[in-house]
Amino acid sequence: MAGQRDSQREEREFLRLLAQSALDDYPNPERIGCPDPEFLRTLAFHRKSIPLSDPRLNHVVHCSPCFREFTAFQAAARKRRNTFWGIVTAIAAVIAICVGLWASGTFNRLAPPGAASPAPIIAQIDLRNWSITRGAPEPSQQHKPILVPRGRLQLTILLPFGSQAGTYNIQILNQTDQPLIRASGQATIVNGITKLRVSLNTSSLPPGNFLLGIRRPPLDWTSYPIAIQ
Repeated sequence: MAGQRDSQREEREFLRLLAQSALDDYPNPERIGCPDPEFLRTLAFHRKSIPLSDPRLNHVVHCSPCFREFTAFQAAARKRRNTFWGIVTAIAAVIAICVGLWASGTFNRLAPPGAASPAPIIAQIDLRNWSITRGAPEPSQQHKPILVPRGRLQLTILLPFGSQAGTYNIQILNQTDQPLIRASGQATIVNGITKLRVSLNTSSLPPGNFLLGIRRPPLDWTSYPIAIQ
């Protein structure tokens, strides 16, 4: 192996000296018999398009000015090839990342550059002093509407006393009893308080008065007045 490496090193040194000789040992100040620059450029960028039998090749290696022009074109060709493959590699990396994000379902969840996903709003509604009356609120329960923020909510609802644990359905309705938003959540009893936790997005609703419908299937709905702010 050591002898092979020494041989390769000697070969590289020989080629370097040969190239240096071509650059310096064949002056041709009058540029006699020199091919046009386009040939030298083609030789550097598309070497295989020129056959080895072309007599201009012999002139290039025996004319220092031509050989200098050729090496300059060759350096430019090498730089362009490196740039091209660098761009190809970068594009391939971007494609691979996009495919990976698409496959994992992350791509559609990405926010635009510089835009952070807003944190959910932590909110609570206290219905403990409301009696459980099915349907729309009774006249005796016409309190001020319960304020509910607009946005992506992590909502905790303190249900009326006596409410049971379990799965509850939630809906927000307009005054014509048409559901605008539906959701569901799980209620648990903690220290005698029935807490219903639900994720609710009210971003699409305009500010104004609505009804909040709550029920534990198969029971009927109970409605409470709310105001989206």
